Amino acid sequence: MERHFSAGGVVIKKERGRPKVLLIKDGYGRWTWPKGHIEKGESPEQAAIREISEETGQKKIEVVEELGKQQYYFTLKGKKIFKTVYIFLVKAAAREKLAVQTSEVQCAGWFRPEEAAGRIEYKGSRSLLEEGIDIFRRKFC
Repeated sequence: MERHFSAGGVVIKKERGRPKVLLIKDGYGRWTWPKGHIEKGESPEQAAIREISEETGQKKIEVVEELGKQQYYFTLKGKKIFKTVYIFLVKAAAREKLAVQTSEVQCAGWFRPEEAAGRIEYKGSRSLLEEGIDIFRRKFC
């Protein structure tokens, strides 16, 4: 069985003393966090930073901590794939503009935590998102 490895982040910034969460609408039309494949020689943390930067234009970002990983099976061109996605809590600069990579991302936006939790669509993602928001609030708000 083929294995795929990806990394991404729950990206949060502090705006007017309150957290704002960055979500993207992916190529399938679903709201999620920025993520992508880990390249050869890259750590999951490095891949998360690179993917967030590529997909959203955010350059002033830093990993706060690892939130966990998601593992699941899917089928691609008739082949069963086992995928592992490493998810990090990532702090972003307050005033950096979004620059969406339109080849992979339909759109992106900053949302209040309640809005983000209501939009995120993939199974198991909401609990990691809420955990990231809680940690961010404790550390930075």
